Amino acid sequence: MTLSLWNVAAYSAQIAVLAVTAAAAASLFRLEAPRVAVRYWQAVLAACFALPQLQMWTSEPGKTVQASIQFISTSTGTAAGDSRLLEPAELLLAALAAGIVLRLAWLGVGLWRLRTVTRRAEPARSLASLSTQLQADLGARAEVLVSDDVEGPATVGLRRPVILVPRRIVELPQAVQRAVLCHELMHVRRRDWLVTVAEEVWCALLWFHPGVRLIASRACLARETVVDEAVIIHTRDRRAYAEALLAFSDSQPNLIGATALIGRRQLGQRISLIAQEVSMSRTRVASLLALSAAIVTVATLSAAKSLPMVAPQNQPEKIYKHDDGITLPVVLREVKPSYTQAAMDRKVQGSVWLRAVVQTDGKVGDIEITRSLDPDLDREAGKAATKWLFKPGTKDGTPVPVEITLELTFTLK
Repeated sequence: MTLSLWNVAAYSAQIAVLAVTAAAAASLFRLEAPRVAVRYWQAVLAACFALPQLQMWTSEPGKTVQASIQFISTSTGTAAGDSRLLEPAELLLAALAAGIVLRLAWLGVGLWRLRTVTRRAEPARSLASLSTQLQADLGARAEVLVSDDVEGPATVGLRRPVILVPRRIVELPQAVQRAVLCHELMHVRRRDWLVTVAEEVWCALLWFHPGVRLIASRACLARETVVDEAVIIHTRDRRAYAEALLAFSDSQPNLIGATALIGRRQLGQRISLIAQEVSMSRTRVASLLALSAAIVTVATLSAAKSLPMVAPQNQPEKIYKHDDGITLPVVLREVKPSYTQAAMDRKVQGSVWLRAVVQTDGKVGDIEITRSLDPDLDREAGKAATKWLFKPGTKDGTPVPVEITLELTFTLK
């Protein structure tokens, strides 16, 4: 397993531990009060982002040695070049990278579509008076537009936020309209659209991880319940707000990157919380937050310590000789360099000598040309050397970096 793939696996495992622990703690302590839940899941998200930086606190530097041993191999270059297949680890990394590119591209297309939808939308003249009043009361500014391209209310944009509402909103009672606009303006005031896009990017980068989507969805739900609570406090009309949620319960979010009134699989939980009127004393809230922070911290540090990511390490100054118990690397895959047409036309023949290091994963790095033959052939020799694969050298049974010398010969046939 390559160092990069190991770190991806380690980070994924750390997030999995954190997600399972956080979800279990939230269920055990019934962290349903909006203010408690949102702070809790914000802390979990922060812990996920902090995990790579926490490695310096939990991981111990590995002990590496370097053996100064000459390993000479000869390879004959031909014009055919190298046709080796990718290793399973490289294929997996390529698949993960392709998934990231596709997800980010899909997000980009969604954001571009948002722009198109916004441009096609029309001013909501029938809601102008109500919107102006609410914006003055809440201290939030946004343009309210009616669109045939949205199924439910949604907020987009940061510098010039826009609230998109479906045309059927004009058929709803004014109290329900007020609840809908108040909800979206609360998102504008909190700048939640930026958080929504950031979470989408994070989920795209770790598209393969169910724990990432779990944490993001819980954080989104907690954020929505905080807005629900704020809207009910402002409008003082719990029934109208519940009717607003129910009015758009059948409208699934169809805009990527928009902060929607109703998210996927959120309606039941939000209606339940509205009906329960969950309330806690400040002492209990502080206690639960402190306990939650402790659980998140312990889970984060334990995951980082138990499943550490590994940073590339510098070669130590001490050099071990063959009689210090170094076992030589063994060639597993030899790659012949390409014989360039220009070099063949000039009838250049001979050898390129390279000094390199066989790393602990058997791959070749730190390549240096010690005897040059021709600029083009030197370059091809270096490219071929990076594709060689060895059974790594060992010291006392532990793989260690081993310095070798490669001689790649170019011969015209």
